[in-house]
Parts: sequence; structure tokens; C-alpha cells
Amino acid sequence: MSCKEREAIRRESRNIHNRLRSIGKDSEFVTKVADHFRTLPLIANERCGSWYVDPKKAYPHSVYFKSTDGHFGNWDFNLRRLNYHIIKTIAQRGGCIIVDSTRNGKRIPDSLAKTVPIWCAVINGAVARHRQKAAPHDAIANGTDDEKENLAGDQSGLLWDTAFHSIPSIVSRSESQQISQKLPPFVDKLLASSVNVPELSLHLHKPLRPLWITPTTNLALGFDWAGSPDALHDLPFYPVILLSASQAVPDGMDRRVGYTYVQGSADDHELWGRGLEPEMFWAHREELLDATDDATCEQLVQRIVRDSHLLSTPLSTGKAPPSNLLGDTNISIGNHASGRPPDCFRFFDVVINCGSPEHPPELLDKAAEEGKYLFLPIPEGKKGQHALFSCLPMVLAFVKGPLRERKRVLVHCMQGKDRSVGIALAMLVRYMDDEGHINVDADETSEVTKDLIQNRLLFIQSHRIVASPTRATLQKVKTYFMSAEYK
Repeated sequence: MSCKEREAIRRESRNIHNRLRSIGKDSEFVTKVADHFRTLPLIANERCGSWYVDPKKAYPHSVYFKSTDGHFGNWDFNLRRLNYHIIKTIAQRGGCIIVDSTRNGKRIPDSLAKTVPIWCAVINGAVARHRQKAAPHDAIANGTDDEKENLAGDQSGLLWDTAFHSIPSIVSRSESQQISQKLPPFVDKLLASSVNVPELSLHLHKPLRPLWITPTTNLALGFDWAGSPDALHDLPFYPVILLSASQAVPDGMDRRVGYTYVQGSADDHELWGRGLEPEMFWAHREELLDATDDATCEQLVQRIVRDSHLLSTPLSTGKAPPSNLLGDTNISIGNHASGRPPDCFRFFDVVINCGSPEHPPELLDKAAEEGKYLFLPIPEGKKGQHALFSCLPMVLAFVKGPLRERKRVLVHCMQGKDRSVGIALAMLVRYMDDEGHINVDADETSEVTKDLIQNRLLFIQSHRIVASPTRATLQKVKTYFMSAEYK
């Protein structure tokens, strides 16, 4: 293939028509695998994996395993991305399927090749370490009959698989050994956190074990237990099936009838999607994939995105807004819809908007005058980090009275994942004690450590699964509480 031809294919790969057709093709494979393992929950790895998973077949909550945590030399077990919520689901359902994809140059993304296997090994290692230290009668005293049998049969943890599992063709022996050496410190980090490892031990009757599937995998070989609850139950491990959705093709692109296939098309959809989101794609999937040319597809996308925005205008529904209450703190975190007036004031006494577009001012001005509404102009992305930092003193002062009076406080941003989580985190660092109770009159001079901030974040994530603040957001919260000005 000449350089001119390659450049032509690269140009074609950038248009949304080819991207969506490629995603459509890959999603057919994901559906085929899901049907083959019909008893296992199908879980999308944010953000790329969400494009390939049919919402009708998907587990309600996604996971977030970053490829960067598996990059060579940067291997990490990140407590900010603990994905604690799927562990109990894996135990209840006997395993799971996690979907992601990768662009040119790889068959399997680092998120599936290394990040998730590290996660499995660390979870297994923490459970084994806990059981080695726990007195048998204490560990067995609580739990169901099955849990007691499990703990009694493997209390020492010596028979429990704690190894790092990988694909030799993807991860070299040398890299695998280097990762294995990192595991004990990762286990130490998990055990030192506020994560309830004894609870993990009770849930997990068997260790987690990663298995890999790509479009070249023969599903008829090696998966004779698929679809059979009894056979699945007899496995000595919980299978965590790591499904790489895209086909590996030369140069990451392949000319096909009517379109150019682009490997890992869903990656970085902000750059090509023109405002289209996975849920919009699936709602209009057939229409979009039936488009015969680039212009028709682009026009459809423009209409779908426009109509979606029109449908999201404020309406009074009378239903409780989508949000998550953080334990007994009376603080909730939600998305833009959760702050929609007037409904939001039926369920919350105070609403703090962390930078989402404001709903009609006439519905909020009076609430702001009465101290029931606060708008924090925090932009999304890097520009918002400085604004978030400067807002912290104001919001902590604003919320002190309502929290003392046990009023219901909602903190929301557009998605309820980053900015609102950072603001809520600051509230908990300042006003929540180690028992999970709000005490606004606590000593302000008490030391705030990185571990305390980390534990407060884990508390948030245990109640709001989608909470995923950026490193920059967390850094601003840490900087504020550890600054000389605060102290």
C-alpha cells in the first residue's frame, strides 16, 4: 500500500460514518459473546466500552479501569478506581464480562491485558492476607453456611490463588515478573485503606481469575462451562472475562463494503462524535447504521444530538431526582437532572450546582436569596481546577449551617462524577468523623492527611458508584487542606 493510499485511509478513518459502522460491527461480536455466556453480567469499561454494549443486555453500572495503570513501568493498583461495586456482583453471578477495545498496534488494551489482572491479583492477595491473620473462629462466626464452609476450608489462604495472570504473547515473562513484585505493596495499600476487606472475604468464595476473549477466539474451545450455572459453580475460580471488542487489522484500518473499518473506533469519542453519546447511538442504532454515506450520517447525528438536548430541558416530573445519599451525612451527589427545579427542592433543602448549566433563573433566584441554592462557576476540564480550589472556602462556609441543622444537601455537576465529587469530598474531609457522622463543630486544627482524604473518597465511592474525580480535582482538595492558609 502506497503512502498516498494510507493517508487516504487515515482521512476516511476520521469521519463519523466509518466510526459508527465499525462500532456497529464490533458490537455484534460483543452481543455474540454475551449470548454465549448468558448467565454472566456484561459490564462496559468506561468510556470506550460503553459504545459496544447493548443497554438491553448491559449490567446497570459500568467500571473504570484505566490503561495507564497497566502501562509498562507505570503499573498501579489505584484506590480511586477500586470498582468495589462489581466484586459482590461477581460473587453472586459467578463471574462477569468486562468490555473494552484498543486502537492500532494491539489486540488487547492495557486495561484488559494488565490493569484488570493486577486488580484481580491484589483483591485475591488482600483476601488471602486477611485470612492468614484472622482467627478462624472469628472469621467463621459471621456469614452464611456457604461462607462459613468456604472460610473453614481455606482459612490459611495458602491454597488461594494470588498470582498475576497474563497472556504470554501480550505480556513478556520479564514484565510479568516485574508486575508480580509490585503486588505485595499494592496489597499493603489496600489493607491499609478503609476498604472492608473482611467483607470481601465473606463475599468471595473463590479467587478472581482473568480470562481473555478477542474476535479471533474460538468460543467452542476452553469454555465448556459457558451458559451452565452448575458448571460455572464447579469452577475453582470466578472467571473475569476480559473482552476486547475490536478486530486487529493492519494499520488499524481496513477497507470494507460501504465503509472503512477503524480498529478501536469508540476511543476518544469527543474528537469525532460531534456530541453523540453511547446512549444516543444505541437509541438510534439501526437508523445510523443504515446511513449509506458520510453526509447522510452526519446529518442524522446532528439531528439526534439536537433532539437529545431539547428533550433534556427542565420538566416537572414529581419523581425523586437521580442522586446518591452518602450514608448518614444528609449529603447527596447527583447529575444535572437531579438539580432540576422545582422538583429538586421537594427532596433537598439546599442545592449546590458545581458548574452545570443553570436551569431557568426565575426558578432559582428566590432559592438563592433564601440560602437554598448556590452556583459555583467551575468549568469542566483543566480550567475548572483553579476555580474549584477557589470555591472551597466559600462552599464550606455556606454549607456549615445547613449541615448543623441536618438539612438535606444536594451537590451536583453535569454528570456527578468529578466536580461535584471534589466539592462533596471537601465537605466530608472537613465535617465528617471516622464513624461517618457529620460534626461541623469539630476541631479545625486537626491534621488532614492524604490517607484521610483517600478514605473519605472511598466512602463516597461506596455510595456513588460512578464517582470518579480526576487526579487534578483530588490534588486541589489535598492542596487546600494541607496548605498553610487552611492550617
